[in-house]
Amino acid sequence: MKLLSLVLACVVGLSACTTTEPVDTSAEMLTMDELTKTPGYSWFVAEMETYTPNANVVSDISTAMSSQPDRKVCIFVKPTCSCRGTQRLFPQVMKTLIKANVDLNRVEVWSMRSQTDKHPYQPTITLTDLPAIYVLDKGAIRSSVRDNDYTDTNADSLIANALK
Repeated sequence: MKLLSLVLACVVGLSACTTTEPVDTSAEMLTMDELTKTPGYSWFVAEMETYTPNANVVSDISTAMSSQPDRKVCIFVKPTCSCRGTQRLFPQVMKTLIKANVDLNRVEVWSMRSQTDKHPYQPTITLTDLPAIYVLDKGAIRSSVRDNDYTDTNADSLIANALK
């Protein structure tokens, strides 16, 4: 009985000494199809459908993207965030790019738990907030769209200015 108690005490003592390693999280790139089916983005399609980008701005974006084949848009977003930038700006930017017939292979959407998640652009982009929208040209940051500049209706002009 004493032996059993001693063994049990040792097992409990040893298990208390183990440490849990921090979870190493990485951003996950989502396709448009995955965005529409991922539970954390259930609001995405409805918000995209309610937005109508300005046709002239859409044309400017189409021209800018077709004349710059090395340009792409990277969007870093947290699915469960109920902030305005995530649930409004992000889908409105996507709708604008789709309306401009931008090849979605040139638009990367990175789903993240936090801005500290690992992502492939870490040497170039340090995220301080989500969502974050960057325009890259040949792998270098060309410009960005800032949530602070968003007025609930100007997502089209923000992404157009970033792409020019």
